[in-house]
Amino acid sequence: MSRPHEPEIAVLRDSLAALGQPWQAGETRLSPLGDRARRLRLGVPAPAQADIAARAGLAERLVAEALDAIGRPVVDATAPASTLPKSFDLRDVGGRDFVTAVRDQGSCASSVAFGVLAALETTAAFTRGVPGLDLDLAEAHLFHGHAAERGYTSESGAWPDDLLDDAVRVGVTFEDYFPYQDDGSGAADPDWPNRLAKAAGVTDLTGNPAAIKQHIFGYGAVAACLTVHSDFFHYRAGVYKPTTDHLVGGHCVAIVGWDDDAQCWIAKNSWGPGWGENGFFRIGYGECFIECYPGKRSSVFGCTAVHLRAWLPAQRALRLFATANDANGWAYLENVGWTHLADGQHSTTNKLAMLMNARAGGHSVTPFINGNELSTVQIDQLIV
Repeated sequence: MSRPHEPEIAVLRDSLAALGQPWQAGETRLSPLGDRARRLRLGVPAPAQADIAARAGLAERLVAEALDAIGRPVVDATAPASTLPKSFDLRDVGGRDFVTAVRDQGSCASSVAFGVLAALETTAAFTRGVPGLDLDLAEAHLFHGHAAERGYTSESGAWPDDLLDDAVRVGVTFEDYFPYQDDGSGAADPDWPNRLAKAAGVTDLTGNPAAIKQHIFGYGAVAACLTVHSDFFHYRAGVYKPTTDHLVGGHCVAIVGWDDDAQCWIAKNSWGPGWGENGFFRIGYGECFIECYPGKRSSVFGCTAVHLRAWLPAQRALRLFATANDANGWAYLENVGWTHLADGQHSTTNKLAMLMNARAGGHSVTPFINGNELSTVQIDQLIV
């Protein structure tokens, strides 16, 4: 059921004007939604008032800690510099975009699946240094499959630690093997174990803005929970800070960067590219408990690696390397990065020969990746 939203937006614009216009509000595709439909656009259980009260005064500390992180040393090998910068955005790292396309969760409280997989997709590309990897993992598998097995429903939402545990233990297939439908229809392709991504090195970053920045800069996006106020549905642009105490529920997004000058995080939402800043939004440090969701459960997570078992799209083999003494070989694939040639000396020799011929002839290769191993490579109709 739709609601008369124009008066709500008019009051909001007056409030923003009184505050000096920190962000822009207007009609969005979510503005007309009724109360239940808005809750279905979320996906994290709402916090108790007692837990919110226990966070009183926390925001100021989180802002200070976020700003104090500039210049701290970074040791992660995949980080683009040795110290934390004042601003960083995974959509533009030296002109390269490591963030996958904005999705739409529809009328289902599945935001945790979207936030978690947005983090995994970006981490998989960023840690390999290959923005062209462009994974599209199956939110349906994570939510309508794994989360449903835990008893979560389209009304209840879920928690990121549970879904990340599933992504580590079982893995998540690709979108083409389990296309997302917000009503939960459909099923995974029976061959999904052979088209799979698994998270590794899951790290709890809750309540630590400096650690959140370190992880984003070294490994990629993080999944984070936040409280949602009624004005958030009308967000169009700018640095969001709630203007109302009307709390609707909890939500999960992926943080992809930050900006100290604006004192904000940059986040990817799952309400489609037509909402906010092309599907993204900026939110002030310490706002909506995005660094530390009210309650006892941890709420901000990243992972340090994403292992793949899948055929990947055709691409070029850019570099090859082999050691003479033990016939070890590696190939640098355009959209995968370095991968080890698997299955022993004979197979390594054959793969190197095929890859060399492909490079010399200007042919692309279609790889089957299993972890860090290039198990099989196809060139035209030849398979090793």
